Amino acid sequence: MEPAPRRTIVKVCGIARPEDARAALAAGADWLGFVLWDGSPRGVTPEQMRAMVEPLEPTVAVAVMVSPTPGQALDAARRGGATRVQLHRVDPATWPADFPLPVAFAVPVAQDGSLGAPLPALGHLVMLDTAHPRLVGGTGERFPWETARVVAATRDVLLSGGLDAESVAATLERVQPFGVDASSRLEKSPGIKDADKMRRFVAAVRVWETRNDARP
Repeated sequence: MEPAPRRTIVKVCGIARPEDARAALAAGADWLGFVLWDGSPRGVTPEQMRAMVEPLEPTVAVAVMVSPTPGQALDAARRGGATRVQLHRVDPATWPADFPLPVAFAVPVAQDGSLGAPLPALGHLVMLDTAHPRLVGGTGERFPWETARVVAATRDVLLSGGLDAESVAATLERVQPFGVDASSRLEKSPGIKDADKMRRFVAAVRVWETRNDARP
């Protein structure tokens, strides 16, 4: 029996409204990301996250945080009803190995392709996103995909940075990551998602999967 085709995880991040959470799931998104950081126009509190997540259970809800301690991250994730956490500006070497939730460590990538932070140990999910002097995500900008291809050859990579329905198939062809993540390019304005853009983004991923699986 041939193995089942691997499904590319699609994460829609920066969910800030209940209707956008519902629309993202209706579009076929696998994971929803909620930014628990008040420095973002998409920022929500853990309590707001929980209010959006609970009516949708079961779903994979990712608590996105910036520079938390392990205790802060676990407390916020539990209050928000998260099933995973995504950490920005955290040194993975300092993170406890027995942290009870799956962790994705964000690693910024500069325009010359260099990594702006150390990669975590094997077994952790790596989120690659475009480096920015101020923003920690949601830039809508791309970085050289060759870096992502090299990293994705040895570990699971969640790829972000300027992805949308028009660009994602070519990016998947080049990198073949574990998953893709989009936020600002799926919006009408910061924090307000566009249901049609989300539908087209997820559909483009699934079309690429179908074509890729059909190859001899």
